[in-house]
Amino acid sequence: MANTPRRLARGVTAWILEWVASSPSMTAPDSTSNPPWLHALIPCAGSGSRAGTEVPKQYQILAGQPLVAHTLAAFAQVKRLASVLVVVAPGDDTLARAGALPARVQVADCGGATRAASVQAGLRELARLGASPDDWVLVHDAARCLITPALIDRLIDACLTDPVGGLLAQPLADTLKLGPEGRVAATIPREGHWLAQTPQMFRLATLAQALQAAGTSVTDEASAIEAAGLQPRLVPGSARNFKVTWPEDFALAQALLASPKDA
Repeated sequence: MANTPRRLARGVTAWILEWVASSPSMTAPDSTSNPPWLHALIPCAGSGSRAGTEVPKQYQILAGQPLVAHTLAAFAQVKRLASVLVVVAPGDDTLARAGALPARVQVADCGGATRAASVQAGLRELARLGASPDDWVLVHDAARCLITPALIDRLIDACLTDPVGGLLAQPLADTLKLGPEGRVAATIPREGHWLAQTPQMFRLATLAQALQAAGTSVTDEASAIEAAGLQPRLVPGSARNFKVTWPEDFALAQALLASPKDA
C-alpha cells in the first residue's frame, strides 16, 4: 500500500512532463534533485446558485471584502507554500480587476463545469508553470473563507511524510438520519463518521491520475484517491471551517470573521 502512490505517479508523470514541455518558456522540472514543494489550488469557477446571491458567492462582499479574498489571505500567510493558484471560469476577470493579489497568488481562467474538471485543469496549469509530479497540492474550496493558517499548517504537518496524503475533517457530532423521501428511514451510528473539509493534500501526479480515472462526478479529491484504492489520512479540522453554501451561512461567516481565530 505504501508504494501505491508512487506507482500511480509513474503512470501519469509522462503526461505531466509532456504538458510542461509544450510551453516554450518552461523546462521539465527535475524532481529527483529537488525536494517536493507545496502548492495550493483553489477552484473558484462555481456559480454559487444555492447561495441565492446576485453574483457568484465567491465574490459576495463579506466583512468588507469579496468572500474569496478572506480565503486567499489565509493561504498567503503560510510561508511553506511555493504558490497559490486560483482557478476561475473562462473569461472571468473579477480578480484581475480587483487589483493587487497577495504574494504568490496567481489566477488561471481555465475552470470547468464541475469541481473535478476545474481541479484537473488547475493541476495541468501548475505543471505548465513548473510544478513537479512529486510536489504536494493542497486543494481548497474558495467558499471555505474561515480557513486559518494554523489549520493549513496542521494538515501539512500531518501529511508531509504520509505515503498517501489526507484532508481536514470533523468527527460527526450530531445524530445522522437517513431520509431519502423526507421521512426517517434509518438512524446511522455516528461513530467513525467524519465530515470532509478542505484543504485536501495529495501528490500532484497521484491526484491527477486518480481524478482522470474517477471522472468529473466526484465531489472532492479524497473520493478520487479512495477510488484508486488508497486511504487518505483524516486530520482534525474545525467547525469554523465550514463551506458557505446557503443564504444564512453568510451571516454566520460574517460573525465569525469578526471573532478571534483560535485555530
